[in-house]
Amino acid sequence: MIELRPAQLTDYSAIAALHADSWRRTYRGIYSDTFLDHDLDRNRSALWQGRLSAPAANQHVTLAVEQEKLIGFACLYLDDDPAFGTLLDNLHVSASFQKSGIGRLLMTDCMRLVAEKALVKTLYLWVFEANQNAINAYERLAGTRGETVLKTNEDGSEARICRYLWNDLTSLS
Repeated sequence: MIELRPAQLTDYSAIAALHADSWRRTYRGIYSDTFLDHDLDRNRSALWQGRLSAPAANQHVTLAVEQEKLIGFACLYLDDDPAFGTLLDNLHVSASFQKSGIGRLLMTDCMRLVAEKALVKTLYLWVFEANQNAINAYERLAGTRGETVLKTNEDGSEARICRYLWNDLTSLS
């Protein structure tokens, strides 16, 4: 049975490992191979250790766990933007659980959190324009495509990202 629960500091290494694996599988050609193959584990580990040891007041990290094994996670920043609302900064699912409904489950939980706790009742995220699988998923989840901008990545490369927005938090109910 799949359980959703808040992340704790002791979860940071499992989250970092899943995050790095997801980036390696998905972002080849968006990030440099050097970054993905050599710098990413350290980068994600530092990120998650920092996020969970000193969380922002508006940060919510939810884990999807099956038999105590991390299979997915989502990281929200409530009311991050006065115009667009809550930022869904991360949504990743383990490779072996892709297309099993875990992403939808996490997204539904994110919408519940926004509806319950945020002042602005909308959710948005940024997705790489080259990540067509994610774009297709977000459109199936009733996301509306917004602006596209150029982003400077952690490795210094640049890529186009698109904003997806959910104005109706009941769209997945």
